[in-house]
Amino acid sequence: MARGTPRPLSDLLPGQRRRLTLAVAAHGLAGVLLILQAWLIAGILNDVVFGTQPVPLSRLLAVLPVLLARAGLLWLATVAAADAAIAIKGQVRQMLRSAVARGPGGADAGSFASLMVEGVEALDPFVSRYLPAMAQAVFLPLAILAAVLPLDWLSALILALTAPMIPVFMILIGRGAERLNLEQWATLARLSAYLLDAVQALPTLRLFGAVPREAAQVAGSAELYRQRTMRVLRVAFLSALVLEFLATVSIAMVALFIGFALLWGEMPYQRGLFILLLAPEFYLPLRSLGAHYHARMEALGAAAQMAPLLDAPAAALRPAAPAVAAGAPRVEVRDLRFGHLADRPPVLDGLSFVLEPGSLTALVGASGAGKSTVMGLLRGHHRPWSGEVRIGGLAPDALPTPPAWIPQQPHLFAGTVADNIRLGVPDAGEEEVRAAARRAHADGFIERLPEGYRTMLGERGAGLSGGEIRRVALARAFLMGSPLVLLDEPSASLDHESEEALVAALDELRRDRTVLVVAHRLTTVRAADRILVLSGGRIPQEGSFAVLSGTDGPFARLAGPRSPLLGALTAAGRA
Repeated sequence: MARGTPRPLSDLLPGQRRRLTLAVAAHGLAGVLLILQAWLIAGILNDVVFGTQPVPLSRLLAVLPVLLARAGLLWLATVAAADAAIAIKGQVRQMLRSAVARGPGGADAGSFASLMVEGVEALDPFVSRYLPAMAQAVFLPLAILAAVLPLDWLSALILALTAPMIPVFMILIGRGAERLNLEQWATLARLSAYLLDAVQALPTLRLFGAVPREAAQVAGSAELYRQRTMRVLRVAFLSALVLEFLATVSIAMVALFIGFALLWGEMPYQRGLFILLLAPEFYLPLRSLGAHYHARMEALGAAAQMAPLLDAPAAALRPAAPAVAAGAPRVEVRDLRFGHLADRPPVLDGLSFVLEPGSLTALVGASGAGKSTVMGLLRGHHRPWSGEVRIGGLAPDALPTPPAWIPQQPHLFAGTVADNIRLGVPDAGEEEVRAAARRAHADGFIERLPEGYRTMLGERGAGLSGGEIRRVALARAFLMGSPLVLLDEPSASLDHESEEALVAALDELRRDRTVLVVAHRLTTVRAADRILVLSGGRIPQEGSFAVLSGTDGPFARLAGPRSPLLGALTAAGRA
């Protein structure tokens, strides 16, 4: 593995070791055949120029198997490296999809789309070209030096002294190129996000007559991206020019010394021609490495943009963890302290609570109390300042299956209903998908769709109501099999029928899972086995709805008739 290999490639390259080793070995054998080919051609030309007899056809035909074998080995190396790149790109896309399925992680749709297309494709040249070229740049020059040294030590010395100049200049030029590539990718991500937001907000922009202004801003962002792309290309072309110049001058020096040696009769013609044929091939891997060095810079830039999404690695790619007990886990949060800024008071200060296996717990609190922060800690998206989180005895980032996360507005992708349900388990069969939908009380409305589970949905679930989208997301959680499910008020803004269906689905969900719900509505709070009241960074009050509603304290203030959080809903529930 190359030093400085960007993540996620550093996680995935070991899995492609066999293909990459095959590519490197094929290149190495092709290099050995190249040396043999040069010797055979030099001998034939020597006999053509100085021989007194015609060159036998058998000698000419002897070169053909070598040429064919070299071509076959180079083809094999190319295919093996390309297969490794294709496999890695597929895994990276799956990692990105899994990251989005666990939660947005701060990535907007435009940036995510840019990463899924341009970002992932930028990893291809790094794997399929740069890594094999790097191995070739080490092996082939050494093999050629070993072949040239016994024949002419002076030519070997020239090759050995000039070869390091190319990597040195690559490093010098690459220092600036890496920074430029990072800037280019960041600009592309911002442009993609801005453009998508502008397109989605087009009706509003037209309503307020802001289309010309927004178009000018998009044009400005596109111009900035063009300028930064040209800066990257300028450095790339400059580096290519420098490398070509160094290689050309070095080859000319070798040719000059060999020419004088032939002129003075100090070297046989076949030996001199053999060295001349090998001189360009000596520098070719180094020049190829320089040409593909830009691919490494692009991969670094793309990987830097992926890193925030991939901080919580996909379950399938995590190192082996101790087995978790079957069924719903016990969740323990002990003396947790956490804040978003080090110089500000912590959002959570001494937070402790326990979620019993198979329970449905509601987390309530005023706006800004830290409910979303608690969810982020349970999902492993934040690291606490102190204290610990244990899910079935394991830290969140050590779980073999990550907690399922269902926000208020779950994201459904453009595709079939079935594909959206099997997002976390792409190889799930049709019966498994249907079973998950039935448990989520989604099977009924799905069957009524024009093509049932094969009905195509638009972006963000266009074609379904809010309640139907949330039940599809619940079906996704059932299918994924996560023992811990986290929800952010699934019944918000729903009609009575949809709300009842969701509450029934939640009741089904807790049969073999532990469920924590951020609750804002009376229906969800009443359905919970236990309520945790978050206030002042702690849990000052907890218990069932019947107990808490008759006790003075933070919950009574939250659920009171004048409370903006639960008051209106409580009144509606009593009406």
